[in-house]
Amino acid sequence: MKFVFTFLLVVLITTSMFPQFYTWQLKRSGSSLGGPIDVEKFNSNNVYYGSNNIIYKSTDRGETFNQLGISVPQASEIKCIIIDDYNPSTLVIGIESGSDKVLKTTDSGASWVITADGLTFSYFGIPITQDPSHPDTLYMMNGINFSRSTDFGSTWTTISSSVGTNSAPCDIEVFPDTSIILVGDNGTGIFRSTDYGITWSQTYSTSGEIPTIAVDFQNQGVAWATKWSGGGGMLKSTNYGQSWTPVSYFGSINMWGVHVQPSDGNIILANSYSTSPGSWRSTNGGTTWTPISIPSSGYQVVSIDSVTQFAAQGGGFYKLYSPFFIPVELTSFNVSVVDGKTILKWTTATELNNFGFDIEQSMDNKNYSKIGFVPGYGTTTESRSYNFLVSELPARKTYYRLKQLDFDGTFEYSASVQVDGSLPTEFSLKQNYPNPFNPSTKIGFTLPTESNVKISIFNLIGQKVTEVVNSRFAAGNHSIEFNAANLSSGIYLYKIEAGGFTTVKKMQLMK
Repeated sequence: MKFVFTFLLVVLITTSMFPQFYTWQLKRSGSSLGGPIDVEKFNSNNVYYGSNNIIYKSTDRGETFNQLGISVPQASEIKCIIIDDYNPSTLVIGIESGSDKVLKTTDSGASWVITADGLTFSYFGIPITQDPSHPDTLYMMNGINFSRSTDFGSTWTTISSSVGTNSAPCDIEVFPDTSIILVGDNGTGIFRSTDYGITWSQTYSTSGEIPTIAVDFQNQGVAWATKWSGGGGMLKSTNYGQSWTPVSYFGSINMWGVHVQPSDGNIILANSYSTSPGSWRSTNGGTTWTPISIPSSGYQVVSIDSVTQFAAQGGGFYKLYSPFFIPVELTSFNVSVVDGKTILKWTTATELNNFGFDIEQSMDNKNYSKIGFVPGYGTTTESRSYNFLVSELPARKTYYRLKQLDFDGTFEYSASVQVDGSLPTEFSLKQNYPNPFNPSTKIGFTLPTESNVKISIFNLIGQKVTEVVNSRFAAGNHSIEFNAANLSSGIYLYKIEAGGFTTVKKMQLMK
């Protein structure tokens, strides 16, 4: 785990200069085909991978896998997996078989039901996709027939029998919040529908294959497509697939998989079927690319977030690693003093498995003690802001740091920040906070010299109901907690006596 400031990364690296710092590691041996990877939308720790007739599930973001349920009946290869994000025990898969099929499970693979049979899928293709705006709607290519399911794969209806002029197309992609669907054909080109797949027009022609199309969910109208044979290379569209422009970087490389990270259109993964180095990664929307070596026979690439990226290769499931993948990317951490209170503020750019932050304090920048805790956001690619209030201004120079904790108990420290304390010049009693309160509140006071301090609580007729503290305190800013759980609701007076100084303030208890 790493926990460092973003500006350090800017100084140290640019991804185009140091491709050797990115490595793919085989996590699950297998036999990939089509697009056999999927990840739960609301728990990206849960990753699924299909190989031969087995679906494997990882609960630790692709580090380890176990078989899910039983072996898939009649399957020789699993071409695609689609998870019901709202009920992850339900999956729909497309399989290679004597005659290709669609199967569905509602019990995490303990049993399977064939929902469509006698089909013809592209052997290397990804035959089923989900409508991102209508999660129960799935689309399927069977030969040149385009079918739709509106009950998450339980039943299917053919809505068009005229997609392309060749054999079964390779991939289907849907632009979110539109009726626009793209299909990559197996030897003809790219076809486009603007009415949810009822009618189609060809928008790109090639003598080769279009193995994969990827839609950018963050930048409207942007899509990418790979070319195998027919001149090779990669294509980009900025107008919802109406026209396509070759990406000059890839030239005539026979490309295969491409994927745009759903939460960040700047991060794009691509691979080739057999051309070295085998994969490429962009972090600036395709302006520049970093080549990364991976074994041949590339099929699917998947980017979940800025530090979690997968590939389905001929030899199995791979995960991308880099020393610059930062689980918790801290972009700022500072301290300020407002109205006599010390406020710590920090922001993160991304978080991975972030349980939260211990707030630690020190007087010598060596020996630290915990003074509070702020929960993290778990896993997020969105920038997050945090703050922590230290109720009193210390009387001397004080240091603060963050101890970032993962869910597995591992931790890392931030750099420290400091605030220069100063001794008060007069005695004072601060208004309790919060006020009104239930049942606890904090009472602050300042001492210019070491003094014995007594704080007492009185009711409105002057009767003393309790004594909060009666002890000696060093010069400085102090805060004590008063718990009124044993008192009735009402207005009370609190009085301080310290070094000849006496004053009274009101507080209100509301139960």
